[in-house]
Amino acid sequence: MITKLKPATLRSTVSVADPFAPVRLAPVSVNGESVAQVGVEILNDDDRWECINIHSQGYQLISNSLAQQTAREITSMSSLNWTEEKTIWTGRFLSTMYRSDQIVEVPAVGDAIALGLRVENSYDGSAKFRLVLMAYVLSCTNGLMSPRHFSTYTVKHTAAQEFDLKEAVSVIHGGVRSLEQIAPRIATLSRMPLDIRTLASVANSINLPGRDWGPVVQNLGNADSVWDLMQEVTHRLTFNGKGRALITTSEQVGDFFLGTMADRLSA
Repeated sequence: MITKLKPATLRSTVSVADPFAPVRLAPVSVNGESVAQVGVEILNDDDRWECINIHSQGYQLISNSLAQQTAREITSMSSLNWTEEKTIWTGRFLSTMYRSDQIVEVPAVGDAIALGLRVENSYDGSAKFRLVLMAYVLSCTNGLMSPRHFSTYTVKHTAAQEFDLKEAVSVIHGGVRSLEQIAPRIATLSRMPLDIRTLASVANSINLPGRDWGPVVQNLGNADSVWDLMQEVTHRLTFNGKGRALITTSEQVGDFFLGTMADRLSA
């Protein structure tokens, strides 16, 4: 089938409830003329093929089903046990989050952190196939994301790219070191007093929507450290955040607290 549309006519939202719905590549025709591009089409909820995006020649389609299958093979090779925590599906982008049984104790906050993993894939070019390490706070299963402190395994959507399962497993095994390295940073945040000035500084430094700040501040209660504040922010994002914004904001929050804030006290 030939996709007959202009890129500008692509819908901003795609009505596909099942992230593993059939997907395919199709030639593209613009104003009746074939062009050297390919379209990604997905079978939508109306049982019609809908074009999600148009890519250049050489684009390699990695279906969400293949991404899931590959991720399961990689995690089974890691020797860790994994529990699915959350799935984000926008119609174009998929992220499934898992928590492992690999933990590191953080006595300073009377808690522990577990190694986590995000499996990501997109059909619109917004993300490569990625395995992104993260962490979970065990007492509340708040997610901790930080590109600065956790490694990523990626495969581009190009014909020249292939899955390297051994490399992916080595990235996961390196996640244990990541947990051990952020544990002292969490301890540092627990020693940093929380006052109005610090709260205002954090509010000006992270892009947390105003609708989320109200509940965060209300739930601070007797919180007395920056770690307590981070817990409230990550809790809000983990359980109320939606779509790609949950991930992008969580990554910014993690980089800021575990990086910028922790560095201030360590300097």
